[in-house]
Amino acid sequence: MAEQGFGFIFSKMRAGETVLIEYTSVSSPEILLYVMEKYCKQYDVPMIIDDVADTLPEFLTRLELIGLSINEFSDIPVIKIGGHRSGGKVVGKVDIEKYSLDFQYYNPIYERVRPSKMVYNPVLGVYKLLLINSMREYGGSIRLLKNISKYVGNKTRIAFYFINRDVVQSKFPEFLSLFEEIATSVMQWERSSSTYKLKVTKSANNDILEKIATIEFEDIKRM
Repeated sequence: MAEQGFGFIFSKMRAGETVLIEYTSVSSPEILLYVMEKYCKQYDVPMIIDDVADTLPEFLTRLELIGLSINEFSDIPVIKIGGHRSGGKVVGKVDIEKYSLDFQYYNPIYERVRPSKMVYNPVLGVYKLLLINSMREYGGSIRLLKNISKYVGNKTRIAFYFINRDVVQSKFPEFLSLFEEIATSVMQWERSSSTYKLKVTKSANNDILEKIATIEFEDIKRM
């Protein structure tokens, strides 16, 4: 795989994409969200965060504990799906069961808050929905993927679904395989000591296919 910077990879994403970001339990995905936010600020790209089951507050707490400023997240619109803890600028809430059943409850909030420009839309913690009993019992994982697939090609956004690969591979391997199929791009986020790496394993743009971006923690602190 060829080495490239994060800015190069992000700049090659296309409006309407659904991007699957697979991370491990120890790879600190909040770092990638932090880097993404810095990119969006630098290039004036709006961001809307979907926060499933309080995943964003968890991310922000960990960022703060390792010494990174989270102040700039306070003005980012956040759509909460379940959960009770605040993080960012909460602009709407959707019951977690309703979100699992049908995105019709989510869409009016998104349409109300999205700007005219295309947005980066990180979706954090969606895999947690698979752990809900009703989702497991009534084929909810397939329904969730069907709902997600309806948004593929929505040119108002680029959606980045952050998925804990360790959890999903061990408990719901078929979900991960199907998600990789419907996603337009698949990326893997890894950490080795203080080095963080993003690998593009599937892409709608051949310019970034098989590309790798790496960054050291000391460089992140200077962003």
